[in-house]
This record gives sequence, structure tokens and C-alpha cells, in this order.
Amino acid sequence: MEFPTNVVVAASVAINRLNGGFFRKFDANPENKTANSTLLYKHFFEGKDIEVIKDDYAKADEIIDYLKGLGFKAIERKLTDFEANVLKFVQSEMIGKEQIGIAASLPKVYNNKLESDKWQDREADLGRNSNYIGELHQRGTFDITVEFIKYIPRTDSFLITANSKGNIVKFFAQTKKTDIGILKEGMNLSVTAYVKSQQVSNYTGFKETMFNRIKFVEVL
Repeated sequence: MEFPTNVVVAASVAINRLNGGFFRKFDANPENKTANSTLLYKHFFEGKDIEVIKDDYAKADEIIDYLKGLGFKAIERKLTDFEANVLKFVQSEMIGKEQIGIAASLPKVYNNKLESDKWQDREADLGRNSNYIGELHQRGTFDITVEFIKYIPRTDSFLITANSKGNIVKFFAQTKKTDIGILKEGMNLSVTAYVKSQQVSNYTGFKETMFNRIKFVEVL
């Protein structure tokens, strides 16, 4: 049994709205919410309908059109396996039950892509004048502003990109929770860190400094 792509995505949007966000089956879920993919499967294949409103269909069309833009990114770089599957999904006219998992995640994927695109514009503004900071292979104290936080599924960690006096710095963190609070974009922090590397990014072409062994001193 298959259904039109826009109908499936509209139902996914409705579930995301009614469920208060995106929840996966095996995520830590203190609110005990049902996974979006489960609700979507029940809607189409078990007759447990959810209400899909006009705005959900409009948002679905917006999501599909936007994510089709991954086709242009494929010209610039190799897509990840997940991105390739998303592109194949939004280019399809009909969707079967084996694609319910992807369908359930599309509202979140769309929101993440919007944030990523905004960050790329901001990163370009910073990158034009970015320089290396600190002494290579030495610890130092730095004031930074958190600019962008990206979750890396492969390593179950976060890549934190920040600026220090207009210069791009990056570091990995296993969790956003620190001794001085939860890391959030826009936070101004004082940190001590080991300068692991200073190099031109292969991806952006901008100078960036990579930290590790971070210690968060205070919120500024």
C-alpha cells in the first residue's frame, strides 16, 4: 500500500505539531511520548487517524520543495547516506511503509537544514577575517561566543563552533551539559582549552582553531 508523498509529509507535520516535536523509539523520553514514526504508521496502516489541517499540507509542500534543494548540494559535494535517502524520498510521488521512518523525521530535518543554512551565511561573515588564536599545542584562556551546535550521530557527540574576537574556534563535546550550565547558541563564555590544531578548513576555506580538553570557567 502506498500514499502520495505530500499526504504522508502533511501527516508527519501534524504529528510533529501534536506530539510537541520529534521523538524516536529509542531516545531518552522523560515525557513518555509515543515515537512519531509509530504514530505515523498507525495513522496510515492501523486506522488510528490523526487530524491533518490545511496548514499541515502547506508546510508539507514547503518542506518537500526545500529538501529537493539537496539535489543542488549533490553537485557541490557528496551527500551523506541519510541526505541521499531524504532526496530520493521527496522526489518520489508515492510512499510505502518502508519509508515511514524517514517521513516521520522530515519536519525536524527541515528545521535543522534551515538552521544550518543560516549558520553557513554567518560562518562566511566570520570566516572572511578569521585568524588563528592561541599558541599551538599549548593551553590558554579564551572568551568565546557559541555560534552553532551540531549533533554528530556517528559519534553521538556535538560539534561546537564559536567565535573568539571574530575568529572561528571549534571543539567537540559529548554532552551540552557543563558545570556552568547547558551550552546554547549565543552564550558568552570564558574557557580554558588546549589548542589542538590551527588550519584552513577543507570544507569552508576559512582559518579555524580546534580546541580540546575544554574547561568551562564562567558565563560572561
